[in-house]
Amino acid sequence: MARRTSVLFSPDQTDEGILGFDGAFFVPDPDFRFLFPFIRSRRWPHFAGMSASEIDHFGQALDARLPPFNLNLFVQYKRPEWMRRSSATEWASWNAAYYRYTIDPKQQGLLEKILATAAGRAAVVYASPAFWANSDLFALAGSNSIIASSNIASADMLTGHDRFTYTVPGGHGIAHSEPENIEGPSLDAIFAGAADNERLPFSKHVKATANLIERGLDEGSTDYALWQSAREAILGGDFADAFPRARGTWIDAVVSMMAFSQASEIRIAAVGTNE
Repeated sequence: MARRTSVLFSPDQTDEGILGFDGAFFVPDPDFRFLFPFIRSRRWPHFAGMSASEIDHFGQALDARLPPFNLNLFVQYKRPEWMRRSSATEWASWNAAYYRYTIDPKQQGLLEKILATAAGRAAVVYASPAFWANSDLFALAGSNSIIASSNIASADMLTGHDRFTYTVPGGHGIAHSEPENIEGPSLDAIFAGAADNERLPFSKHVKATANLIERGLDEGSTDYALWQSAREAILGGDFADAFPRARGTWIDAVVSMMAFSQASEIRIAAVGTNE
């Protein structure tokens, strides 16, 4: 997906290995070393440490280096069933083999809340492969063609349905149980549609995204409790106790985005532009 746009940021488990969100932040790029007075270089370089609020200055440095961001993309990945028998429930809609996945009402409700809260600054989609064999997966990955061979369905078009079926890549499919033809936009169309959105510096966009997520969660709900638990698990131990003082910083926002992604199994990407 990163190849579809010039700028893409998605906080996930990979970032934990780079930044160490358990409390130790490791930045390997030597160009950034001048930003960190807490690095001591003697016979054995070591870290003297810094507060979470001080890390916010690093976010400001990133703002100066990164292009602006104008869209949040929330993606719910689905692994479909391949329905090959004429006795399959939705066979009459296709009269041919088709792919099918289930729409979880709770998850769908959360996606709808996120979309409503975003006020046009986010796209929320389901993404599912239009292929079945492992050999196809590896061949498509090698040719950078996974997205071109996947089906993308806009979450707002699936309200009130419990299953979605399709036969080909793209945005076309049928929502069930009462069959309804769905034609959703491609990722390219989604990115193009965000062209008029306000362009925000990286750290400001990340903070706005975290705020969007928190407003989309009902305080006291199971989703909110899971999100809070995921935040605490990412921060860990004593660091979590000290971190409330850093609420409102961009790194706190990254943690919130990571926690939401892990708790809800919804991947988040911040999309930017060089224009």
